[in-house]
Amino acid sequence: MFNIILFQIITTTIAFPDVTLSFGTLMPKQQDPEENLPATIYKNNQINKYFDYDQFPLLSCCPTNLTKYKVDSLNLHGHGRQKFILPLTITNNENETIILRQLTITDYLEYQDIPVAPKLSALPILQPHQSIVVEFIHSCERQVNNTNYWSIQNVFIRFQDFQGLNFQYQFICDGSFHPKRFDWSNIILITFDSIVIIILATFGKIYSFRIAFVTPAKRKQFEEQNIQNVDLSPFQGFYLYWPQAVAYMGLLLIALFTSMSYQEKAEKVIKILVYLICVLTSFHFFNEIFGKFRNTIPILTQKVYCLKIRDYISILLSTLLIFFYLYYEQPWFVSNLLSICILGSFIKLFKIISLKDALQFFIPLMIIDIFCSIYLSQTVRYEWDSVALRYFNTPLSAQFPYFRYIYKKKCAWVSIFNLLFPGFFLGYVNRFDKHKQTYVYEIIAFFGLLLGLILWVLIQFISSFPLPTSIFTEVLMILATSLVAVQRNEFNIFYSGNFYDQILMDPFKNDIALQEPTTLEMFGLGATTQVIKRNTIQQKDLVQSGEQGLVLNSQLFAGLASVNRSQQQSNIIQSKYQNHY
Repeated sequence: MFNIILFQIITTTIAFPDVTLSFGTLMPKQQDPEENLPATIYKNNQINKYFDYDQFPLLSCCPTNLTKYKVDSLNLHGHGRQKFILPLTITNNENETIILRQLTITDYLEYQDIPVAPKLSALPILQPHQSIVVEFIHSCERQVNNTNYWSIQNVFIRFQDFQGLNFQYQFICDGSFHPKRFDWSNIILITFDSIVIIILATFGKIYSFRIAFVTPAKRKQFEEQNIQNVDLSPFQGFYLYWPQAVAYMGLLLIALFTSMSYQEKAEKVIKILVYLICVLTSFHFFNEIFGKFRNTIPILTQKVYCLKIRDYISILLSTLLIFFYLYYEQPWFVSNLLSICILGSFIKLFKIISLKDALQFFIPLMIIDIFCSIYLSQTVRYEWDSVALRYFNTPLSAQFPYFRYIYKKKCAWVSIFNLLFPGFFLGYVNRFDKHKQTYVYEIIAFFGLLLGLILWVLIQFISSFPLPTSIFTEVLMILATSLVAVQRNEFNIFYSGNFYDQILMDPFKNDIALQEPTTLEMFGLGATTQVIKRNTIQQKDLVQSGEQGLVLNSQLFAGLASVNRSQQQSNIIQSKYQNHY
């Protein structure tokens, strides 16, 4: 009996009463009010999720879809602050009288400042099944700035002998005001991403598998000569130039117009495709990391059934990463880890092999970026980046939370494609630097990328026009490295890519465990075949030391011998011609 009485006392003291809380229309009435606003805050002992800030993922960069009340524009004439009234109706659904004891309104974020004063229209005593109205009077400055144009209001309401209730809503003093969108998180994000992308670009060699693709030309060689005389280098990525750029343009246009026309429906399809990409690329990226240490940790290369141990570990890590991303509702740091996996995998799988190909690849991309910017400026204008994160918050964007939130935007973000494409070029200059035994081109390209991103952020701070990053980053990188190549008298080689690229031509040259002859899985043959690369004379083999001093390799004079032979034949023909006459 004592337990039952104690339970009743606790219930009466703690539970919130059976009341209905609802907002009315903002006064003075606005010409362009927000549509589909939920009016009911609390009903049937349940709070509406659109009035509960805690219902939205705290660590996600997706903009909060909290209910908002917006003033179209402020009257700049007059003195003092403008007043806007939002009525709150409280209806008592209990069969007994309840008394309103506390009602406070504060700014949810400490750096916001829109004063709100509650005003009761009657005594705070609610008879059974009766209502009272509380007016929330918002005071807006006639000249607003980043701190007082928008706020999240936190309302605490408590009745006598009952537990209190918190709910939140957004209030915008001037819907036409565009806040300054600069935050130091932008600089942190682009600096971190630039460092990540240059690190990934230096590890372009593929370790996780050794595959030789049999092209029609190679297949013809198999028919004409012994397979052991065919030169098959291990697969080190797909080459990029204008056909791949055109394919990307087509996919981008399809995704853009589909997402703008069918936002919520397209969101599900695009997210499924992105999650599939995340699974595959994260598995490949982790496999590449373990492949890097295959000689120092041999156990990683041991096979268990049909897969190696590093394959199982990669599957486990990629699965855990996707699980944490989905289970904890897209936290920004897990999203960034998946973004790094996508970047690392794609940089290994796709490569630019010359400045000429880079221009053929980048110019179409810049054209489509400019087109998309103009299209977005005419459709969503200022809120284009907020719309992108609201409907398509995926690891295809690198993210970092704002130190100070602004309306409809919680995070600084940049598309990973704006990092990936410069990363392809960084991979090329890294291989060119290795050939020249220098770091000049890579350093210049890195600072071109970083300065381009900083310039883009600063211009976005000044203008709300959605400018593409490619016109800053890719242009600066190519111009800077080209000027250095001209100054060093290396432009022709840099432009044509006609140099010994060890990663593409002989990636495992210095790897004792993987030297030829080796087993290469060749698509198209349906079997595993022993392939011995044809003898190629490397630069270090041209001069050797012997008992009598330095010995020059005869291959050095092969070209000279052929020239002398052709010259002798020419002289013989000329003498025969003279004797004939």
